[in-house]
Amino acid sequence: MDVPSLKETHPQKYYFKLICRIMYYLGMGDIWYEEIPVSYYAKKFYTFWRIISNSFVVVVLVDEFLSYLRSDLSDREKNDLVQFSLAHPTIALKIVTLYASKERVTSIMKHLLEETRPIFHSLELEKMSVKRFAKYCMMMTGCSYFTLSAATIEGIRIYINEDIPIRTEVVYYPNPSQTGLAINIMRFLVEFHWYYIVGIMATIDCLALCSLLTVAHKFSLLRLYFKNLRIKALENRRKPNFEEEFRKDFVIGIKLHADALWCARNVQKIMGPLYSIQVYEGVTLLVMCLIKLVLTERNYVFLLATLAYMFSIIILTGAYMIPAGDITYEATLVGTAMFHSGWEVCGGAGLRTLAVVALQVSQVPVYMTAYGVLVLSHRNLVSLLRSSYSFFAVMY
Repeated sequence: MDVPSLKETHPQKYYFKLICRIMYYLGMGDIWYEEIPVSYYAKKFYTFWRIISNSFVVVVLVDEFLSYLRSDLSDREKNDLVQFSLAHPTIALKIVTLYASKERVTSIMKHLLEETRPIFHSLELEKMSVKRFAKYCMMMTGCSYFTLSAATIEGIRIYINEDIPIRTEVVYYPNPSQTGLAINIMRFLVEFHWYYIVGIMATIDCLALCSLLTVAHKFSLLRLYFKNLRIKALENRRKPNFEEEFRKDFVIGIKLHADALWCARNVQKIMGPLYSIQVYEGVTLLVMCLIKLVLTERNYVFLLATLAYMFSIIILTGAYMIPAGDITYEATLVGTAMFHSGWEVCGGAGLRTLAVVALQVSQVPVYMTAYGVLVLSHRNLVSLLRSSYSFFAVMY
């Protein structure tokens, strides 16, 4: 008899584990909460790979900042350099943030996926949530790499028309005047660097995004629990010991609600810096792209590359703000589901008092924020885009 796979029995855990494995292979260490057996030599090799990969990211970033010392930069390179020196450090900051909170990320993942699952879960709702995982993650990753491809095509066009070596990043070494096999290898590594750090960025964003979607799923699952509780109450209200059984089930629902609120608070606490970084990145890079569109000579390939970059930034920012807004929305519906759970068919002042207190708790809004101030929501996503354009209009 075939044993069901993890993807079939626990889809959310499967996707979280997949993201953590990709992070591991990219050299970011093991943040998965279950220990995976690894041989002694594999550990030594991985340590070596991790040192090389992280050093590669840092060295090229330093090389990029050193390019401010070059005196032969063209106007296009100066504009690109300012844009990249804002974008790439924010990616590095996301990596540092993840490293700094590695243990807490591991802990919250385990709690999200394992803590209340034995008490109540719905495989159907879980499969719906992982469809959203896949949709958002594919959209973010696809947009990011489409942007890189468009930038590479623009570099090829410049090489054909102006005989300037293909570049997607502006660096101090090698400069366009240098040639040779070793120099060309260095150029390839510089081009590969952008693809590599975007891969790291995409996995970090996917991890934060899936955490938000899982919190929203918990509130959705809680509504299903109280809906089932009402059906059970209406069917069994004439049976002996019904009130005692209902009280126990209602208390379990309150505990599930408390757990969902705990998860929302702690995901906000641990992942909040990533939201803040993304909001900063979204505003600054959108403004920079608008300035480039105004100041730089335009052609179809340049417009495609710049618009793809802007679209990618909007998608990345929206991928944080929309699921966070869904948490707020799903949490507001819990109170209604709790009120209609069937408690009114049971006698006893004790249960009614408990229901009133639980309903009061459910009325407190649940918000995910950036910088502890900006509420992540559908409405504020539009406000953020409008603010970016307003800032550009005032500055320009």
